[in-house]
Amino acid sequence: MAISHAQACSSGPQVALLPRRRLAGTPACGSAAALGSAGAARLRLRGARSNGSRWTASQWLENSAQIDCDVPLEEAFALWEDRERIPQWMPWITSVVVQQDDPRLSRWTLSTYQFNRQWEFSWLALNLTPLRNQKIHWRSVPGSTGGSLGSSLEVQNRGQIRFVRKGPNKCSVKLTISYEVPGVLAPFASLLTPVVEGILSTDMKRFADYAVQHRQNIGA
Repeated sequence: MAISHAQACSSGPQVALLPRRRLAGTPACGSAAALGSAGAARLRLRGARSNGSRWTASQWLENSAQIDCDVPLEEAFALWEDRERIPQWMPWITSVVVQQDDPRLSRWTLSTYQFNRQWEFSWLALNLTPLRNQKIHWRSVPGSTGGSLGSSLEVQNRGQIRFVRKGPNKCSVKLTISYEVPGVLAPFASLLTPVVEGILSTDMKRFADYAVQHRQNIGA
């Protein structure tokens, strides 16, 4: 039996159990502001079937890093567009494999040691239509997550890389990723932003060096 919104607001975190449907038009009591979150963190409702319906609130975080690169914008764009190269400057992404049956899709595998344990999982990413020499962006495919987090636990994510020309042989590259914090990582949510942004900053510095070296290798 569905309960009214007024009942939901007065009785704490309970909501009407409507399988796999997002609640639209929910007033302030169901909003991020009412729950005390701010900035890039957002909430959505997710359900998992295990002896009935179970709903949990999942938090989204957004992290970014930016670097100036001493290569032409077009060369930087081409390197990021070649997705299978990405692990060369992002070593925690152990592999990116473009799917032969649909080149828009790629299988990403991540491995990192954080918070005293090894985290490994993979997902399918769908490349969205890029803006040539301006933006590359993607989102994960629902139902494609697997690894040490378990196949039943999805970590939805999306990201984009933006490129800005700074001169004939110089550009700025900004990477932004957004990801869902799974329940197993909820106790570490406040620590994730500095950890992830530190990793991304190191990756972007590595990319800037890689781009210059690649340019020298091809004799440009």
